Amino acid sequence: MSSSFDNGYFTSSARSSTDNTSAMTRCEPISVDPRIQAEIDNGDIDYSPSDLNETFSVTSSIYEYRVENGRTYHRYKDGAYMLPNDEIEQDRLDIVHHLCLLLLGGRLTLAPIDKPKRVLDVGTGTGIWAIAMADHLPEDSEIIGTDLSPIQPTWVPPNCRFEIDDAECDWTFPTDYFDFIHTRHLALSIRDWPAYIARLYRHLAPGGWIEINEHGLTCHSDDGTFYQHSPLNVYLEKLRSYAAKAGFMVNNNPGAKLKKLVKQAGFVDVEHTAYKLPWGPWPEEERLKELGKWAVVAFESGASAYGLALLTRVGGLEREEAQAVCDDAVKNVKDKRLHVCNYQHFIIARKPRIGEKLPSASDVE
Repeated sequence: MSSSFDNGYFTSSARSSTDNTSAMTRCEPISVDPRIQAEIDNGDIDYSPSDLNETFSVTSSIYEYRVENGRTYHRYKDGAYMLPNDEIEQDRLDIVHHLCLLLLGGRLTLAPIDKPKRVLDVGTGTGIWAIAMADHLPEDSEIIGTDLSPIQPTWVPPNCRFEIDDAECDWTFPTDYFDFIHTRHLALSIRDWPAYIARLYRHLAPGGWIEINEHGLTCHSDDGTFYQHSPLNVYLEKLRSYAAKAGFMVNNNPGAKLKKLVKQAGFVDVEHTAYKLPWGPWPEEERLKELGKWAVVAFESGASAYGLALLTRVGGLEREEAQAVCDDAVKNVKDKRLHVCNYQHFIIARKPRIGEKLPSASDVE
């Protein structure tokens, strides 16, 4: 299944399908850089700013939003999305985009698309993915990004535009319209995943592709350095507990769950690919070390972005207590003795073409 549109931002072929367990288990353990261990042996246990190369910044527009816990949140559909939308969060979203590019070898997607005419980016955030896609497609294409917050730039490619919309409400787009729909990190936005995936199916053109990128609210270590009562695990346990209480999907392997839901919605050629993302520049391999640096930079603000609303609104913690939980988790991640990873899950799938023979019911279980 090849694609003629192979310019470094798209895949040249579809990946081999993996089952629900092997997508994670086939990831190899990550070796710790012996130089990191030498620094630990010499008493240097915390990453410094120079270790993390914290130089990433973006410019964003200023809007008036709801202020809570010292962060700003969207007013439209107030409370639907648990993460903030201020400049700190916009920086983090762009860092996450950079991380995904590194994970995918510079590509914008794993889906084997070939110059899609109409593209939708659900939960577009700063719009950075949609803008990059628009830059690499012909001007007569149409790339639309939707979000609850109007934080996207006004100067964009002519084939790109943004709309304020709630991903969990009925969409105003025509059915069978988009050739490709992209969605990333909506775990704390979507409460009804079957309905959301059905919406993706409804508005995707026959033969079109989707990509869902998610991660679980969990970490692990290959070398046993991540222990149960660590500040990071305390933070993650609270996140999982309160996220579940708020009605969000909490799953240690969200890729496997989403793969099943996507199949049940009627999609075909469903593939689940998992990537290990180290948190910290402790890996020996240079590419993973670079990923780890950016992961820590993202988590510095991401801990409170993910945690404050859940811990205070749902968990009932005072702001100071919630902030301390987040700060302790960040400090823990910056400890060189901790070698943790999480998994980034990518689900790609195709809507059957008109008249295409569909798999049997037993094939979608």
